[in-house]
Amino acid sequence: MLIRTDRVSKMWRGGRVVSFRALVIGGNTKGCGGFGLGKAFEPEDAVEIACRMAKRNIFFVDRFRNMTITRDLVGRQNSCKVQLRVTNNGLRGNPLCCEILKLFGITNVVAKAHGSRNHYNVVRATFKALLTHESLDDIAMKRGIRLVNLEKAKRLGI
Repeated sequence: MLIRTDRVSKMWRGGRVVSFRALVIGGNTKGCGGFGLGKAFEPEDAVEIACRMAKRNIFFVDRFRNMTITRDLVGRQNSCKVQLRVTNNGLRGNPLCCEILKLFGITNVVAKAHGSRNHYNVVRATFKALLTHESLDDIAMKRGIRLVNLEKAKRLGI
């Protein structure tokens, strides 16, 4: 999915050189997704380069019950802060964060973006937040307890 294409210029001795920059995100709605930035002298070439980078730059997220995350997550990029909070009534919040979460197959989250909300910062902060996600298996292994006890505690609200 193409998010944004920008026309950028750089001053050289001979004058101004104009190029294009593209931001692309992608995913398979099964816990796998990525983003890519591409730059070229033509917008179509920039999008093609960004697509190639997105395919190389793939992240995996273990979804809880195949639709949400296990806990609240926070990601920062420059002065942008993205908060992903667990809920049970669909995707809400920042539209760009919601698109990224949709491509990962995550459906029950509130996504809030604070600070500088330009597209590049929001995308990077959202991916940083998703990279900090841990499945219940990982959490149980770190704590040294069995997963059954963790699920029972979650059900009881402890």
